[in-house]
Amino acid sequence: MQQSASVENRDKTSDLDQIEQKLEQGQRLTFEDGMTLYQSHDIFRIGKMAEKKALETCGNQVFYSLNRHINYTNICKFNCKFCGFKRWHGEDGAYTHDVDAVVDFARQAMKDGATEVHIVGGIHPGLDFDYYVDMLKGIRDLSPDIHIKAFTAVEILDLVKKSKLSIEDTLLALMDAGLGALPGGGAEILDDDYFNQVCRSKSKPDIWTDIHTTAHRIGLHTNCTMLYGFVETVEQRVKHLLRLRDIQDQALEHGKANFQCFIPLPYLKPAWISRESSEHEESSDLIDGLEDLRTIAISRLLLDNVDNHKAFWPMQGVNLSQVALTFGSNDLDGTVRYYTIVDKTYDNNTNTLPVENIRSMIVETNRIPVQRDGYYRPIQKS
Repeated sequence: MQQSASVENRDKTSDLDQIEQKLEQGQRLTFEDGMTLYQSHDIFRIGKMAEKKALETCGNQVFYSLNRHINYTNICKFNCKFCGFKRWHGEDGAYTHDVDAVVDFARQAMKDGATEVHIVGGIHPGLDFDYYVDMLKGIRDLSPDIHIKAFTAVEILDLVKKSKLSIEDTLLALMDAGLGALPGGGAEILDDDYFNQVCRSKSKPDIWTDIHTTAHRIGLHTNCTMLYGFVETVEQRVKHLLRLRDIQDQALEHGKANFQCFIPLPYLKPAWISRESSEHEESSDLIDGLEDLRTIAISRLLLDNVDNHKAFWPMQGVNLSQVALTFGSNDLDGTVRYYTIVDKTYDNNTNTLPVENIRSMIVETNRIPVQRDGYYRPIQKS
């Protein structure tokens, strides 16, 4: 048995040697390579590969922004199994902010120094298209410079139906009102079987892809994400990353815009879900830190054409996000403020981080903190 284990370990090491050689020669990794990386126990070697790739791609800089998250409603007609944010209309805790309130949130954020607002919400059946247009126009009227990143692909599809326009014309109308970019939420795992299992009523992966590719074609930058650690298989994770890579290839070749950033999002079990709930017993309670770091690193190695990879501290936790900067991440998000989509993690009991903390976290990893705007252009560098 010991001899067999030793042979297996040598085989895995040999596989990593081959992957490292491919990376050094500038070759792309394959699905099989992704599976090998997930099956390897040498997480720290994988991390070193990812760190080297990040430094080659982005240099020694780590980006952050002064931003504010705004959730205009948590009422949603869908019932995704992993979601702890949504509420039914009339349920305790349900809310919808009117346009003036959303604009006031943005106004206060700008007074606090924010250069970007990140706006997402539930799929509220009672809000019409004008609500969203007026929201964007109201914020844009505050300043021509504030970056508005708003509405996941799921929300955009809902707005397509409400506007009775095509995807392209809906996006153009929103851009005319002030929209600057799309976030990457709602991708979850881009696999039909996965969507049928956990979010059957939601638009399918092809729709998410269509909305983002349309945005790229007309000059609207977007982000991309992966929700991992719920019920997906490792094979589905790898295929998801390679699908994002294909979309980015197309955008870089034919589009006017592309994916600006990739954000790996660990599944965090909502507080209301009982550990004894049979409906959720197939999902994990928490992704451990090593699996987080493995996924962050593998994402950098497979998704090689998206320059910026984010360590999203509100979900990964502050401490692990700092470590992620040595596993392939080059973006620490920002001050965030009022992130309420998921429950707090064990080492994150706040919904904002002061700029001084963010910069210290970056400097402590021997990186250079760089404040960025909404398009990853430096605002200040030290």
